[in-house]
Amino acid sequence: MKDTQLNLDDTEVENPVLVEGLAGIGHIGKTTVAYLAEHLGAEEIGEIESSHFPPFTLISDDKHIELLTNTIYSIEREDGRDLVLVEGDAQASTNEGHYEVAETILDLADEVEAHEIVTVGGYGTGDVVDDPDVFGAVTADEMKEKFGRASFDHEVGQIVGASGLVLGLGENRGYKGVALLGETPGFLLSDPSATEAVLQSLEEALDLDLDYNDLEDKVQESQDVLEKLQNLKQQQQQGEKESQGGDLGYIG
Repeated sequence: MKDTQLNLDDTEVENPVLVEGLAGIGHIGKTTVAYLAEHLGAEEIGEIESSHFPPFTLISDDKHIELLTNTIYSIEREDGRDLVLVEGDAQASTNEGHYEVAETILDLADEVEAHEIVTVGGYGTGDVVDDPDVFGAVTADEMKEKFGRASFDHEVGQIVGASGLVLGLGENRGYKGVALLGETPGFLLSDPSATEAVLQSLEEALDLDLDYNDLEDKVQESQDVLEKLQNLKQQQQQGEKESQGGDLGYIG
């Protein structure tokens, strides 16, 4: 196998939007795109393999060993733009690999004649919030209006990994694109609340019709966990204040 390889079946999508979401912080990119694939009747049409992915394999439910890949799906829509999805188990583990995988995703965009590119990821703030924002960044100002549900008034200064590289390198190929970064504390393995916020932004911009019932229980579970963590943090801060207050009183 070459370092990075695109395997693609024939597809009849026309002028699609390419949506990329790989494993990353809070798994927001991966779970967002996986949710789209599952709930919009996507068809698997290919995969990206790379020796730059981390050196481990997955064990499936039926105990088969599977290589890490980025899976490619297509969605043909009669009442809206066709979609091509890239959902990934992993990102590259080397600097060179990040660029190579990003260029391969752009080769896919060329192959399917994509019109626009949307990348999805997470942005860890270290803080717990009840209503997570979606931070946006674009390669063309006109994308801000189209994805108006996202916030473009933020202080995010960089994007690490595929969500930024695909757009930065894609601009060199003439692609217009937007990155949607779900606000997340950064210490959750999965963040359904941030995933839902990103899905709502995509739903509005791409005129989708999504059912969020499958997410509701997961969102509530994550909110319960975050509430407990927030209470523990407040208790710890209160204990530190009381400890400092006691020391000062003793010294005084």
